[in-house]
Amino acid sequence: MDSSTRSSVIIIGAGISGISAAKTLAENGIEDIVILEASDRIGGRVRNENFGGVSVELGAGWIAGVGGKESNPVWELAAQSGLRTCLSDYSNARYNIYDRSGKIIPSGVAADSYKKAVDSAIQKLKSLENNVNDVIKATAEPPSSPKTPIELAIDFILHDFEMAEVEPISTYVDFGEREFLVADERGYGYLLYKMAEEFLFTSDGKILDGRLKLNKVNLWLCFLALLVVWSFVFLPNHLSVMLNYHPIIG
Repeated sequence: MDSSTRSSVIIIGAGISGISAAKTLAENGIEDIVILEASDRIGGRVRNENFGGVSVELGAGWIAGVGGKESNPVWELAAQSGLRTCLSDYSNARYNIYDRSGKIIPSGVAADSYKKAVDSAIQKLKSLENNVNDVIKATAEPPSSPKTPIELAIDFILHDFEMAEVEPISTYVDFGEREFLVADERGYGYLLYKMAEEFLFTSDGKILDGRLKLNKVNLWLCFLALLVVWSFVFLPNHLSVMLNYHPIIG
């Protein structure tokens, strides 16, 4: 379907937010839309490249939130598309920490460093229970802060990575705590194509619908800015504009 000279809705960005918005509009009978995308493809931060004959994800890599009380729509789409995935079992995960020369730091060094840091924090908390002044001072100067590259790496792997979440994440609360790595040669972006296929004209794996405008960043956005200002001044109820945050990420 080709784009008309006038569109009811202009969507900026053909990432997952933009494609989802366009799909929802189409399902509700609003098809006179135009999607402006700065790059030469859809997907936004969802992208993959061929590396050594293998498809490597450069953006999204996991489908997070599976197995909960509600069904994750991304997981449903992956199942319908036959996307190959693998359960990420972090309980059996292993890791190595390397020094600057590329040598592996013995796991015992990491474990000992972590134990010392935890013991130090516990002792500090106990000593501060009845001393407000020490609490304020400790807040300004945390005890046993990592300083060397090795200490920083160990602190990140064993502490920050595991304990950085300060509140429940809605994805895991609503959809479940299991995560699946996308391991399909077609890439994570194939899900975006299947979503777009439901309302945009496609042929031989390519989107040929005139309502999708790729490589549109400078002139189109300048025109859009002028159009929005003009519309709000003269026709405030005539034009609807849907914006979704679309950072340009390499």
